[in-house]
Amino acid sequence: MMIKEIFSGKLPAVLNNPTPFILEFGSDRFPESQRLHSVLENISDSLQDQVQLYYVNVDKVPEVKTMFQVEDLPTMILFKDGEPLDKMIGHHSEQEIQKFLTQ
Repeated sequence: MMIKEIFSGKLPAVLNNPTPFILEFGSDRFPESQRLHSVLENISDSLQDQVQLYYVNVDKVPEVKTMFQVEDLPTMILFKDGEPLDKMIGHHSEQEIQKFLTQ
């Protein structure tokens, strides 16, 4: 499974998704964002039936960052039934990330 990038205008369709999903907020300018993205890419295949992953590059779509009041990068927000359920800020171990994604 690939992590799909969110571009302007694509968010409403994603938010209506009944499947649990993650919005990963990051930026190419932050090494920590790139590290988290690499971990997510590594574990995404094992998660494909449980949760969908979407990447929000805050440099390209800053309005999405504002919409969800994301202040620190990287940040992941877990959604269930289109509603934000939980948030993880910063880079964590692969085990912690896996646990967060499948809660």
